[in-house]
Amino acid sequence: MTDNVADPAQIEDALRLSLREEASSAVLVLAVAGEVDLLTAEQLTDAVTAALARQPPVLVIDLTAVTFLGSSGLSVLARAHADGGRDTIVRVVAVEETLAHRAITLTGMDQLLPVFTSTVDALAADRLR
Repeated sequence: MTDNVADPAQIEDALRLSLREEASSAVLVLAVAGEVDLLTAEQLTDAVTAALARQPPVLVIDLTAVTFLGSSGLSVLARAHADGGRDTIVRVVAVEETLAHRAITLTGMDQLLPVFTSTVDALAADRLR
């Protein structure tokens, strides 16, 4: 008999995260790849929490390599915005016509968070503020 519990190794393989600091500023970029769903949202939450703990002026969450963004992932983005507060501006990068971009716009999340189509644009916006 097999159970329907996901193998933890498969969960880790489903989401890849990397955090880098832009050399020209104190902006942090959190690159996310894979599927953001109920099984992987906690990993993303932990990464966002760790990034916000560094108190960067701007945190860019790059979703260009995300293949699925479920409601759990959208909740993480909303919470990131709230937790950033006045100290950290949270920006999202999502390429148009992708599932991530579609989920963000269909739910109105783009009214809460600034959404850019490239990391370059999200970083350039920092210089304009």
